[in-house]
Amino acid sequence: MQDCVIMGSVATFDGVTPDKAQALKVLEEASEVYNAWKVWDECRDAEAKAECRQPLMEECADVVQATANLVKACGCDDMRLHLMDCEDRNRKRGRITGSKPYPDACGREGCKRFVFVPLPRPYGVLGKLKAKIGGLK
Repeated sequence: MQDCVIMGSVATFDGVTPDKAQALKVLEEASEVYNAWKVWDECRDAEAKAECRQPLMEECADVVQATANLVKACGCDDMRLHLMDCEDRNRKRGRITGSKPYPDACGREGCKRFVFVPLPRPYGVLGKLKAKIGGLK
């Protein structure tokens, strides 16, 4: 079974705009993650590592928040299909090799945006209607 991280929904800031500042915020927060990771990485004993983990996780959460804000500002409110595509790309590259992370993992068919509705061909419907009224034989 594949390891996974459960993240859940992310509430976005009010009034986000798809501007340069919003895009740069993701980069700024990622830089802060790196700095927090360096501190965590330098901790040598388990107790110090545990103390340094919290600031690192807070910075990681800030990156997720900034990313969600940018995504929302660009008009997207559901990243599930994009994340599935990302997973597919990484599976093809051999970076993810395990099965679904948990038994009820949402596959493409389970995603609310992936609804397949068969549409009849217009000419088929028109042809049948015309045949009923005697226009085609």
